Amino acid sequence: GCCGGMHFSDVLALDLTTMVWSTLSTVGKQPGTRDSHGMALVGHRMIVLGGTNGSKKINDLHMLDLRTKEWSEPKFEGNPPSPRESHTTTVIGDDKLLIFGGSGEGDGNYLNDVHILDLKNMKWISPVVNGEVPAPRDSHTAVAVESKLIVYGGDCGDRYLGDVDVLDMDSLTWSK
Repeated sequence: GCCGGMHFSDVLALDLTTMVWSTLSTVGKQPGTRDSHGMALVGHRMIVLGGTNGSKKINDLHMLDLRTKEWSEPKFEGNPPSPRESHTTTVIGDDKLLIFGGSGEGDGNYLNDVHILDLKNMKWISPVVNGEVPAPRDSHTAVAVESKLIVYGGDCGDRYLGDVDVLDMDSLTWSK
């Protein structure tokens, strides 16, 4: 995260029984300082993608095994999403990670693209989507409900958005 212009690379854990925060000690090559990154929990793995390190937007992928507390930088096939921050990183089912939107390099470069990482074979795809594609945005929220991705709100530079868009993952079709 980031506070007062300083970027951090620590991992914080909340004990849900005691409601006490602690810093998790990890081993391996850490992702490095960043904020506005995407994060998702898949089984016992925490996946971190992209963000900004304070000077540029990045698109690296890291995994933290929460059992061993070890970081890794997994190999994958295909083309990852372009460097971005303030995107959503959503688990679809138990084997897909969907990246939507965010902001890319340069001023006012808001995105509305979709990228999917198949976690079984670690392959990126950038599918062609149909329907009413949402306006480019960052700082939105997204949640998976069965085979649907529901996206709400966000920012596109000159205004805040309050719309709801739904991506049907079976047909790759957007609707309002």
